[in-house]
Order: sequence, then structure tokens, then C-alpha cells
Amino acid sequence: MTGRLPQRDPRARTRLTNGKTLFLGEVDGRTEIGRRYGDLIADLMAERGGQAAMELHQIEAIRTYAGLAIQRDLLHSRIAAGERVDTEELGQIGDRMDRQARRMGPPLAPERKSLREHVAGRGGRP
Repeated sequence: MTGRLPQRDPRARTRLTNGKTLFLGEVDGRTEIGRRYGDLIADLMAERGGQAAMELHQIEAIRTYAGLAIQRDLLHSRIAAGERVDTEELGQIGDRMDRQARRMGPPLAPERKSLREHVAGRGGRP
């Protein structure tokens, strides 16, 4: 035995693993919260070069971060509605989001055009 795991046919993997769905099980991702969760995951992955450029632990950190962000958003909605919230819970969510952000790794720097490319994009006008 070589210590390597056998390659699995993508059809034998879950839709979540293959990136075909955001949720495990029967979850309607069309709800406001489901859409927000998907938006967060897509944006965070895009900032880091997309799923193909990321390691599994980064992807899992992004999923965790997105879930925490939704919990924070719901608490902020309650604050805005004039309700009392547990500030300790809000602080803990913030701390956990910070930890997951470090695990995700920093966003990639945007590609910068050279001066020549910039001028060419403006039709040669200075």
C-alpha cells in the first residue's frame, strides 16, 4: 500500500464536495439567507483566486466565516429594529470571524495594468 487514497469518480462524491450546491441535504438556497450565504462564499472565493486555487482548509474556513457573518447580520438586524441583543454573543461571533479570516488567507492583490496597457485601454488618449 502506498499510503495514497484512491481517486474517486466525481459521480460518487457529494454535490457539496463537487461544488454543485452550497448545502448538504435538502435546503432551498433561494431564501434570503441562502442567497446571502452563497453571495458571501462566491465573493470570498473570488477574492482568493477561485475554488481551484484554494486548499480545502481555506474553503472550509470560508464556509464557516459565511455562516458566522449571517449570524452577525441577523443580530445587527435585531439591533436596527430596536431589540436588545446579547453583546457577548456579538463579540464572540466577531472574534470567531477574525479567526476564520486568518485561516482563509488574505485576498489576492488585484492585477494592476502597466502604464502602457492603461493608455492603450483609453484609445491612446492621455
